[in-house]
Amino acid sequence: MIKCVAIYPNHITKDYIGKVKESVSRAFLHHFDEIFTTIHLPEYTFEEQLECFKIIAGEAKRYNLEVTVDIGGSHIVKILRDETKLAYLKQIPFDFIRLDYGYDEKQIQTLYNQLNIKGFVFNASIYSQKEVDETMTFFKAIDENIEIRACHNYYIREATGIDGEYALRQDSYLKKYKVPIYYCVPSYSNPRGPLHLGLCTLEKHRNKSIQNVLADLFLNYDLTAFMMADEWLSEAEYREVEETMDILMSELEKEVVIDIQFYEDACEEEKNIVLKSHTFRNDSPEQFLRSQSSREMARFGCVIEKNHTIKREEGMITIDNKLNKRYSGELQVITKEACQDDNVNVVAKLVHQGDLLKLKRFREGISYRFREVKS
Repeated sequence: MIKCVAIYPNHITKDYIGKVKESVSRAFLHHFDEIFTTIHLPEYTFEEQLECFKIIAGEAKRYNLEVTVDIGGSHIVKILRDETKLAYLKQIPFDFIRLDYGYDEKQIQTLYNQLNIKGFVFNASIYSQKEVDETMTFFKAIDENIEIRACHNYYIREATGIDGEYALRQDSYLKKYKVPIYYCVPSYSNPRGPLHLGLCTLEKHRNKSIQNVLADLFLNYDLTAFMMADEWLSEAEYREVEETMDILMSELEKEVVIDIQFYEDACEEEKNIVLKSHTFRNDSPEQFLRSQSSREMARFGCVIEKNHTIKREEGMITIDNKLNKRYSGELQVITKEACQDDNVNVVAKLVHQGDLLKLKRFREGISYRFREVKS
């Protein structure tokens, strides 16, 4: 898993240099692998951006982190036409160039031959299968050992991010080449301008927590790489990334124990349902996990009276009451906030929020036993 964080050019001040140093240091301490930056922003001169790139890359290499730089086609032309700029770029230690737009193959081959880099990152969001095949053939013709990666776009403006089905189709074009595919994950302590909405790849991830975005990508998109695309992550956000990935990537037992607390109104019959071993249906919807075990019990006419029907929040455990007829007794774990429903009793909540990530791994064939913890 490649973990990357973005740092963008800005006017070079003492404060900016301090932020770069702090961000790179935090990335290293929280086990990130890579720093991403760019040198084709319209709001700064090319010379300013090269200076920023030198600062960012130099700091990253102090911690032995990889460095990727995004270069637009027009700036590739500037570099290749100007020996001074090319010489300056050669002095900067970096590993990959992300190719954006407006470049041609001859320019890329010349750039690769001139610079001591590992390879290129191309845009995963826009190419057809034919274009992917042609691009990979071209890169391998330059150098059989060249390293190639692919990175989806981030989308600044609301309602412009790609949908999940499209993203999976794009990923399928790349699978046979076994290249890492980056998705962009938004953060909110310093969401990047000009709109400050969080830089996500998938539109459904806009305004979602880091934990929920990473869990969705890991569990449903075969995640191999991701980039925290908004810069200046807070210490709390770095911890959230690290803790989330630790849980998602850890090896779980075949039966996982989950600590819960019952609400005062929970009756003994509801507690008896909860405190059993549960497996969850593979066809559970996005907003809640449906217990297969309790569903089997519900078939035998389990009658649960209406009780404590409050708004359902993430991490709550619910049981359908008799108003839901034959579904009475079915247990669900809420994974996405839902409104109050007279047919659904809220009986308990998770003690540890991280346990929701373990529950979301239910399709790995895991069973779960809920354990009551007194408050």
